Amino acid sequence: MNSEFYMGSREEESAQFARFAGEIRDIQDKQARDHAQPIERGFHAKAHGCMWGQMAPWPSRDPRTRFGIFADPPRSYPVWVRFSNGVGWSQDDRDKDARGMAIKAMGVPGKKYSPDEVGTQDFLMTNSPTPVGKNAVEFMQFAHANASGLFPSLLFLVGHPSSAAPALLRTGPITSAVTEQYWSGGAYHLGAHQATKYTAKPCDGSSSRFVLRDKPDYLRADLEAAAKGGVCYTLYVQFQVDPARTPIENAAKEWAEDVSPLVRVADITLPPQDVGGEREAALCDSLSFTPWHAIAAHKPMGHINRARQFVYGASRVYRHGGHEPVDFEGFDQPAPLPPRR
Repeated sequence: MNSEFYMGSREEESAQFARFAGEIRDIQDKQARDHAQPIERGFHAKAHGCMWGQMAPWPSRDPRTRFGIFADPPRSYPVWVRFSNGVGWSQDDRDKDARGMAIKAMGVPGKKYSPDEVGTQDFLMTNSPTPVGKNAVEFMQFAHANASGLFPSLLFLVGHPSSAAPALLRTGPITSAVTEQYWSGGAYHLGAHQATKYTAKPCDGSSSRFVLRDKPDYLRADLEAAAKGGVCYTLYVQFQVDPARTPIENAAKEWAEDVSPLVRVADITLPPQDVGGEREAALCDSLSFTPWHAIAAHKPMGHINRARQFVYGASRVYRHGGHEPVDFEGFDQPAPLPPRR
């Protein structure tokens, strides 16, 4: 599938990733000291909130998409969706930052690559088509620079104009977490012999909100308001066309839609709910996400994704995170919204 070991062999690459796992813990320590906080996630520490709902395969989906949780016969999966900022500390929502949307489908059968969860399939996305850096080496360099302050981050940007600028220039304040489009960044299998990327877009008619950016946690307040009316997303995939225009190992190369068109694969329906309580916040904080909570049909691909298996795992263990939900027990469940067509 056009993948190459960055270090020349699986063994050398695994040793490199083990070093990255130690580095993320150093970064978590530094962030805790510098921001007077407990040990938090290495990235996406501040959640705006989590919503629950359902993800259902689109009935008329392309036959190429019918693998994994999108296979026939179609099945709807319960999901938790976490909206967050990007950095590893809690900062003002008006500051420059990436934004994240992480989806955890539950009740998914099959062996997972990360054994800490047995029944889930995660999809992690940010509001940039590409991550910072073409591979995990550059991303970890950025992680160190970002934890060290504005000037080191600017130096990193200057030194990596082609692989860092596209993502970093999209980090301005946003209006609302629920009106953003989110992308997977790295590539993933969809079945044994296909490489894809994912993107989630608000359903038609749900992409405009009036939000006051007058408080440091305005995105949380907006999410609480939006959740009372329900939220809807459409999940799409893009298929690899060729190694040059849609590469796997160079994650900084955007898969342009005119080269690899969006293919609708599923609807994500998050019905009206209350996300502002202490219990809801505690549940949201306890969830852990990694692209390696995955079955073989959705195996992560590329150097940057292979590193995440080590880095995200180390970050989770160090912060003592990782609660695997199995249902919505104890949470109010109003009637689901009708699917958008």
